[in-house]
Amino acid sequence: MRISRRLAIAIVVACSLLFALARTGVLRYWAQASQALGEAPRIEFPPAGISQVEKQQFLDGDFTIVRDVKALPLPVVNVFTEQGGSRLLMADPGKRFEVGDLIVDSSVPRKRLIFAGVVNDRCFVHYEQGGRGLSYVITFFSVGATDDIKPVWRGYCKSPATNISDLRSHIVSGICRDDLSIPPF
Repeated sequence: MRISRRLAIAIVVACSLLFALARTGVLRYWAQASQALGEAPRIEFPPAGISQVEKQQFLDGDFTIVRDVKALPLPVVNVFTEQGGSRLLMADPGKRFEVGDLIVDSSVPRKRLIFAGVVNDRCFVHYEQGGRGLSYVITFFSVGATDDIKPVWRGYCKSPATNISDLRSHIVSGICRDDLSIPPF
């Protein structure tokens, strides 16, 4: 069987291109990106929660609003990064994430940032979490000078907040509550 000169050149070019992609790591990146996301690090929030006054005090101050997960303090980013990996377990606002409990693509995060805030040693993260039902979660962290992190509180909200003022109002009115007092809303 004879192959045409054009076909032979096309095969050589395609093989050269695949070889070049393999050498640069692009194929390895594509292969990793399509693998299922790993587990999140285990974070233990205090079981007793915090008082309503402490929640309000935590949100006092002139927070810098963050809408990019990678822009959060490194210890907080690590909470939302797969164990032993480098992929984020939380998508940025407006990006694709798995909303329901039917997983179509296991390489897509099940959480998506709504917004976060940082001031001094305090950081809050407000996000959507897919699953059996879509949840709106708020977490408070204390971040130390040596990049250590202390989980302070986690609560669930009836609806997402649109900005820091709205979030403060959600806390005061009880729209966001301790996970001990979860459903039914």
